[in-house]
Amino acid sequence: MSSKFIDISEHNTILSIDAIGQCNLKGCIMKATEGTTYIDHAMEILYEGINGQLPIGFYHYLTSTSEPETQAQSFWNRLKDKQYQIIPVLDVEQDSLKYKAQNYSERFMAEFYKLSGQNMIIYSGRCYINDNFDVSFRNDNTWWIADYSANDTPSVLGCKVVGWQYTESCHDYAFNNGDLDCSILIDEDLFYLENATTPITSVTIRPTSAEIQVLQNELNVQGFTDKNGNSLEVDGVAGELTLSALPLIKTGCTGNITKWLQVQVGITADGAFGEETRQAVITYQENKSLDGDGIVGQNTWRKLLGM
Repeated sequence: MSSKFIDISEHNTILSIDAIGQCNLKGCIMKATEGTTYIDHAMEILYEGINGQLPIGFYHYLTSTSEPETQAQSFWNRLKDKQYQIIPVLDVEQDSLKYKAQNYSERFMAEFYKLSGQNMIIYSGRCYINDNFDVSFRNDNTWWIADYSANDTPSVLGCKVVGWQYTESCHDYAFNNGDLDCSILIDEDLFYLENATTPITSVTIRPTSAEIQVLQNELNVQGFTDKNGNSLEVDGVAGELTLSALPLIKTGCTGNITKWLQVQVGITADGAFGEETRQAVITYQENKSLDGDGIVGQNTWRKLLGM
């Protein structure tokens, strides 16, 4: 059987939808949404014609013009009543997303997971990945990589590669008039929903830049300094300097730092570190493979900051 799959949108000129299902393909991934308000107008027709004929998937084109959480909600609303067999895809390649592509991707996927219980595949170009995603983030996720110059499966440090889009100019299929995106399936276990066994504890949900800024500002207000004895730069970047300024907090602590912690572990933020907070911290620690002692020290702060 062919190891190829395709992705299509309203920009493709499809001559025969029925013929797509007759091709020897591993799947067809359709564009569903872009941003918060844009929908692909061909998706419904394509879905009705292909559903049941071969594995189906959907992708969202991430933009910088609206919040990633609202984009995830729009995407899920388009998918939730559909049958599909391929893990949903987040397309991250917009030039205006540079320098915040990782943050937006994390926030989108976290919101989508809350709504659907499903992880995602990230689609992007090899150079874009190298320029915009750190190695830790690459390790945490599954990638469908576009590289039209490679002669073999592209290798990007830290990336688990599920698929390789080797051309955007395919003319191998009579059902399409014009250029077509075509990819080679590398790993079926990372591609189909029926094989997806990743538990919730593997989903990395990092605080936003704005949330980090709130924490940095509060540390400065309370007089905490970094390892060099300096006040923190309120830049929204969770780095080693911010980590070094964070105090140990435990039962009995009160204030805005405790309140920030409570938001991150998903409980009512009243600013008082009581038994409910201790239990929530223990649960968080155990989910992150830390000792569940209910005390927030450097190792727990590191996880909370997404480091």
